[in-house]
Amino acid sequence: MPATKECPLCGGNMKLRETKSVVHVPGNRNATTRATWEWVCPDCDYFEEAEEAESGR
Repeated sequence: MPATKECPLCGGNMKLRETKSVVHVPGNRNATTRATWEWVCPDCDYFEEAEEAESGR
């Protein structure tokens, strides 16, 4: 799995970042945690969602 990818806007190195969000459903006492992976460019703030094969899910 590549840890970096070239940014299509500025040509910088994008990094793979995992974001976890907690979802509370009314009537269900258990919270659901959802993980999403996205490529983020620190130079120009461009981002895109990672494919499943890239994120290793």
